[in-house]
Amino acid sequence: MAQPISHALVLPDRDFLSWYRAAEPYTKAFERVAVIRSPAGNDLNRFRSVTAVQAPGVWVQNDAVAHIRRVYPMVVRIDLIRAATPADLARILQERIAQKDRFGERAGSAHLFDRFTLEWPSDARPARIVRGFNADLGGGRRNEGLDIFAPEGTTIRAAAAGTVATVVQQPTALGYGQYVQIASSVGGETYLVTYGLLTNISVRMGQKVAVGDVLARSSQDQIKLTVQHPGKGLQGYILPDVVDPTMMIYWQDMRLKITVSGLRLRERPGTDFKVLAMLRPSDRLETLEPHGRTLLKLGVKDQWLRVRSPQSVEGFAASEFLVADETAAINALNLTGMNLDMLHPLGKPDAARLKGLGWVRFTYNVSMDRGATDLNAAYNFFAPHIERYVKAGLKVILVLTHQTYGEGQGYVWPQMDSGRWRELTARFADYANKIAARFAGRDLIAVYQIWNEQDTPSGVAHAAVPMPPGDYAHLLTQAIRAIRGADAKVTIITGGHVGGPGNGANYARATLAAMPSSVRPDGIAIHSYGRGPAGSPYSPFGSIDEDIDTYSQVLPGAPVWITEWGVLDQPNASASDVAQYALGFIDRIKRLYSGKTAAAVWYAWADGMHNGYGLVDRNDRPKQPLHDRFLRA
Repeated sequence: MAQPISHALVLPDRDFLSWYRAAEPYTKAFERVAVIRSPAGNDLNRFRSVTAVQAPGVWVQNDAVAHIRRVYPMVVRIDLIRAATPADLARILQERIAQKDRFGERAGSAHLFDRFTLEWPSDARPARIVRGFNADLGGGRRNEGLDIFAPEGTTIRAAAAGTVATVVQQPTALGYGQYVQIASSVGGETYLVTYGLLTNISVRMGQKVAVGDVLARSSQDQIKLTVQHPGKGLQGYILPDVVDPTMMIYWQDMRLKITVSGLRLRERPGTDFKVLAMLRPSDRLETLEPHGRTLLKLGVKDQWLRVRSPQSVEGFAASEFLVADETAAINALNLTGMNLDMLHPLGKPDAARLKGLGWVRFTYNVSMDRGATDLNAAYNFFAPHIERYVKAGLKVILVLTHQTYGEGQGYVWPQMDSGRWRELTARFADYANKIAARFAGRDLIAVYQIWNEQDTPSGVAHAAVPMPPGDYAHLLTQAIRAIRGADAKVTIITGGHVGGPGNGANYARATLAAMPSSVRPDGIAIHSYGRGPAGSPYSPFGSIDEDIDTYSQVLPGAPVWITEWGVLDQPNASASDVAQYALGFIDRIKRLYSGKTAAAVWYAWADGMHNGYGLVDRNDRPKQPLHDRFLRA
């Protein structure tokens, strides 16, 4: 999904063109400002920040702040400009332009009205609220907070910035186990946010934390999140002055993923109402309800959510078949990943060494490089590694390729034809179904990737086996059907296209054109070797922008997955130079493409893993400064 515009400038409807001309230099000076012609008929809930021009006759009772807070509860920041004429507005905005100050913060904060918000604290996916505020806990106790999905070992992050006020390492009568309490202040108001049911707490009392900083890991299947507003909250709970955190949750980039085929978008909530659109599994929906309420409804029967489709159709969808999709709501902290190799001596590092990454990717090598077909043996080998990475908070991309089924089975890749590919596909899809069934419902596999570099022009390689797009379309279709037959919720992406924005994108388009319209992957994967920040010696093929811009249009509404990138065939390259390239690559994606890119997975962890440039050398020693800088990126 394209990164949403989060800033709206609301101009008076009367004499609009004069107001617009006054504001035009401002909209050119600051990127991604949506100009709204008075709030009438426009949903300001779509914007995190609203610059409201308070001129006579625009807002109810000429009070923009009260109007927005009442009608548009999801707006976080209100930037109030009092301007009686377009000339007044032009003068105020020109001062901001001169100071490069979008919201006029250098002039003070009296015109800024921020509400207290909580970003999503759990790295577990699919994200959901297990139990809401005020739910009956039994024994006369009502839930004083929210229970948030976070299986044991999930990374827990600060939902709001502040100062650590309390760290409790020993369980108390409160029933929170180990917990952390952080004091936050917004607009002169103080809030205390408590994160309970933790382990491995990594912060200390008095420490200042920013949104997204790691606090701890979860110790159970969920964490407890409570908010207190001293002197202004509710009584009658186990904690004083609590408030309902549900409406405080704000997840700007959240998108909803569909877990079934043929989900209908209806005019009103209920199966009796008119169907407005048929939704595809690859569609990513925008919720039109407050984010906290959305997370309470997801996966629940007989609940309906008001949503907007990628084609801008608005209606209601059954919540039971929706989950919060992290691939379209990319948290920049979880963008980077690492390619591993479970059969390589250095290819399966301890999870603690990968701290800071969001993803690990490796091939499900049933063949064991000798043509084996024993699925039980493969499961017994791979499952313990998968479980320990997931327990550490990493998300697993599992690659199903010719090493899953095909290697050593009599297929000579350069001599394959459509008949032989269809013969192999039947067995490959059967294996995919059985593999997915072993992992289904356990939150172990986040993504299945189908094949690897299928658009490689020619030749035989250990990792890449090419095929014509029509044959790949058949294999991809059957694999998607097989996997979804065992696990309807898991994400499925294409093999990594290596042909760049020209040949590779054309291959991807031909593949989709040859597939049934009812079957689509959840994303297009690419291998962006030789691309990165412009001007880098490791970007001989051009900017990474070209890859992302092109492939994001191949499957509209779905993110691009960079499942391999890095520096190939240059083992003696300077680790400082490679670090500069890698950090420039990541920074560009985070700044410009966080809404279009799901992951960027480096190839590879160690030197000697094929021809990739490792973060560690052949003796398992970190290559500095690349090692530390990449893991911090």
